[in-house]
Amino acid sequence: MDDITSFAWGNDKVDVEITYGPDRPPAITRIAPHGSPYPSAPTFEHPQAAVQITADGLMQENFGSRYSETLVGNDLRHVAHRVSEDSGRKTLEIEMRSKTYGLKATLVLEAFEGAAAIRAHVIVTNVGETSVSLASVTSLSAYVRLGANDAETWDIASARSDWLAEGRWRRERARDYELVRLLNVDSSSVSGEISPTLTPYGATMTRTSTTSRSTSSVLPAGALIDRASGEAMFWQVEAMGPWLWQIGERVDGFYLVLSGPTDIEHHWSVTLAPNESFTTVNATVAVSTGELDGAIDEMTRYRRRATRPHGDHERMPVIFNDYMNTLMGDPTTAKELPLIDAAAAVGAECYCVDCGWYDDTSDWWPSVGEWREAPSRFPNGLSEVIDHIRARGMRPGIWLEPEVIGIKSPMAAKLPDDAFMQRGGKRIQTHLRYLLDFRHPAARAHLDETVDRLVNGYGIEYFKLDYNVNSGAGTNVGGVARGQGQLEAARAYLDWLSGVLDRYPDLTIESCSSGSMRCDPALLNVAQLQSTSDQQDFREYANIAVSAPAMMLPEQCGNWAYPNKSMTLSETRFTMLNGIVGRLYLSGQLTEMGNDQLDEVRRALGVHKAIRHDIAHAVPFWPLGLPQWNDEIVALGLACSDTAYVAVWAKHGLKDATELDTTSHILVAYKQAQPIYGSACSAVWSPLTRRLTVTPKAQARAENPFCTLLKLS
Repeated sequence: MDDITSFAWGNDKVDVEITYGPDRPPAITRIAPHGSPYPSAPTFEHPQAAVQITADGLMQENFGSRYSETLVGNDLRHVAHRVSEDSGRKTLEIEMRSKTYGLKATLVLEAFEGAAAIRAHVIVTNVGETSVSLASVTSLSAYVRLGANDAETWDIASARSDWLAEGRWRRERARDYELVRLLNVDSSSVSGEISPTLTPYGATMTRTSTTSRSTSSVLPAGALIDRASGEAMFWQVEAMGPWLWQIGERVDGFYLVLSGPTDIEHHWSVTLAPNESFTTVNATVAVSTGELDGAIDEMTRYRRRATRPHGDHERMPVIFNDYMNTLMGDPTTAKELPLIDAAAAVGAECYCVDCGWYDDTSDWWPSVGEWREAPSRFPNGLSEVIDHIRARGMRPGIWLEPEVIGIKSPMAAKLPDDAFMQRGGKRIQTHLRYLLDFRHPAARAHLDETVDRLVNGYGIEYFKLDYNVNSGAGTNVGGVARGQGQLEAARAYLDWLSGVLDRYPDLTIESCSSGSMRCDPALLNVAQLQSTSDQQDFREYANIAVSAPAMMLPEQCGNWAYPNKSMTLSETRFTMLNGIVGRLYLSGQLTEMGNDQLDEVRRALGVHKAIRHDIAHAVPFWPLGLPQWNDEIVALGLACSDTAYVAVWAKHGLKDATELDTTSHILVAYKQAQPIYGSACSAVWSPLTRRLTVTPKAQARAENPFCTLLKLS
């Protein structure tokens, strides 16, 4: 194999190695923390190609639904590679061609300054003389090399998500369930000689989302962690809709594939005429020697570079929203005005009127879409409420669900059929709504008019954009496969959303989807914050608030804090701490609370405002690990350059001292821990062992629940 060429690329935090040859496709044999001493993947005779493509019935050379050894991918050959650098971003483009199948694939890798992360996408072009129908194209296909590359010491982390139970991460030994040992690899098989009794392919682990609600069942992220060395790899697929990731074992090691929609899983295909191209979604891999927390740290740093810049990320104004456990979709002038006064009095800086403001029928669910105020709700007009918000020193906000038209809305008859997602010539109807297709100019014009009217006519400065539907496999309007229609419509929506922010750069956009059923990185690269759940139980919300920064920036975590008059002071502190550690999203019947409780809410907002600048620059860590859903005690850390915060929640009280292990994160510079909010406790920080011990004081041992926020400095 003397004709194999190998070259390295990356930045001062991450190393990438690529190999190729005249008889072999380019392969990514290594993505590792800069300077890692561990070896790259061996130069196997049939490597895992850096781009995997199925097309025109050409599937895998292997068996099963695995994205490895694809016929087209194996036929790709290196043509050229180019490197460039601009504004702290390094780019590597690898051009490869398949002469047999008439396709060119360009793999684009990007490395961002200050982050040990690689972002990838692929551009496939038909350079043949006849049309080609693509059935799958990976965004990234690479070998996994962790530590000494012994899967017996690997853990795998993945997450499930449901309405009201988002971000349920699970970490387990890779060999115990998903990636069980099927291969007995020896030196002869690695060199290319496979025993006739030995299958060359081992177990696989695949996660995929099949609908427009990209995070409603599983999350488009995962991790592998080597317990022996501490090396870890964390990945995410950046798709607002269907996606897939897969880990599989081969004779020469493990591979990771990250992909947008595919034919088998998502009814996706696209036909390219000669000279036409298709571009995949982005996918990103972050690496670290600091275990799982370290890899998420690096992904967090990448996310800050990749997310659309916006002043809101620094300002992080406290938002009051009238929905959760409060008006619940029944706003009126009479209810809003005193609530606005109360929100301003405790320190809210933005006030959002949630759903129902447009409905005169008391059945607001199927009537959405025209976005005109309901006279019965606002006798003197919605402007009276908006002006009152502004007069109390807060920014006015309002709820929209822009991608739907209710079946009882006047707009259902005003817009043409082609402005809606369809299947077989009929509008898709789900949950008493039709789904707009943002590829159609009439759909975009309707929403542009709505946004312009609300911004310019009412002075709206904040939009909560919800999404409570599911388009299934997608739309076939335009003669495309349903999965491709889904992808095109999602890209059109993101383009529309970016256009809104281009016109109104100071506007704040909140992404919501029945809470966090669509919190994918593609959408969060544009929106300023994300509702993390619709969960109405403040105790259960703690788990959601703790796990949310694994999927989004801490400053994007819109965590509800919803005190009510029936809560004790310890319960009020508990729900307020849920919000303090992210984007504090306040709700609750403030007008019904006593002075002691309002003082507690006001105090919590003051603590949040004092630390929010640090939150905007922090990276998360988990002193008790990412929480299991039934954990009684959960903890979240947020580390800055010269300080860190650790929040601890004990859902049903804390009787004894609890020790938190922070050895997976670099906290050696801190000297002391100081409680700054929550139940009465003492905290002892050991710089030597990097362990934090929290002990409730006598009066706090009887509290149910218990919570505390500690500052390390």
